[in-house]
Amino acid sequence: MSRFLKSLHLTALSFGFLAVVAVAFNLVIFSILYPQVTQLLAEKPVWETYGVVAAINIIVIAFYQLFSEIALLAHLISQKKTSTLVVAAIAVGIISSLMVMGDISLLSDIGNEYEAGLQTRGEWWILFSSYGLHVASLVLGLIALFRNLNQDSGSEEPILKDEVLFLSLISTGIISGWLGLLGVVGALAANIPLWMMERIVPMLTIIILSPFLVLLLIWLLRGIISSVKPGLDEKQLQDLSTASLWTLVITLPTMIVFFGFQYSPLAKESWEALWLPLLLFLSLTSFSSFTMRYFREYRYN
Repeated sequence: MSRFLKSLHLTALSFGFLAVVAVAFNLVIFSILYPQVTQLLAEKPVWETYGVVAAINIIVIAFYQLFSEIALLAHLISQKKTSTLVVAAIAVGIISSLMVMGDISLLSDIGNEYEAGLQTRGEWWILFSSYGLHVASLVLGLIALFRNLNQDSGSEEPILKDEVLFLSLISTGIISGWLGLLGVVGALAANIPLWMMERIVPMLTIIILSPFLVLLLIWLLRGIISSVKPGLDEKQLQDLSTASLWTLVITLPTMIVFFGFQYSPLAKESWEALWLPLLLFLSLTSFSSFTMRYFREYRYN
């Protein structure tokens, strides 16, 4: 590992340890405020202090996300091998980074609605879900950073340079797809009102898709800034074509089922806002999973 990459990893690890403390402090603060705010109790003098501490902690988390994503992406691009752990850390980290940007806005909305005497349980559960992603990002990111620092470059069989981002892109598609499916199923089970769904679903769909879009952009840009072109060989094109066919076979009847279900008495109000993201994430998961399956069958058999 180059000195520059090592410095990036060490900087990210330093902010990572601070971010662990920051996340823990904020979860304690939120656990104190949640029952008081949702019960619309009178505001206490210490709440302003809580708000300042929470904002500082969010800034610390944001710095960790920034440096960890830069370090892991730089390592991914520069190395001749990839790992599921690094790809997962990057994917969850990108989503978590975007959620960090929304945490302050979400807290502001909770404060404004609380002052107006409105119930804010829905916003609180979004905030707690966001911090669940922050915890997952910290765990995956710190482990990936440590492994990158300690790995022996000659201990693993290298793969072709062109395959690194291809594999990373497909793996990220699987991760983003599954996270999206879990999010949609959770939203259906939560009985969130339609007006709130229409407000948050488009934004959260883009956030969950962002890791796949970032890796896709990097893969395409490599052809411009690098002598190594991100072209697809004959086997990769065959894998993508076969995966596309199976995805189409799955998606078409699913679209018919979704169309019929929206007229069913069993359909919830929130289904109007969720059927398209559900179909989108199902297609992404199917396409990425089939592509990975056919690629691995060729490589390891």
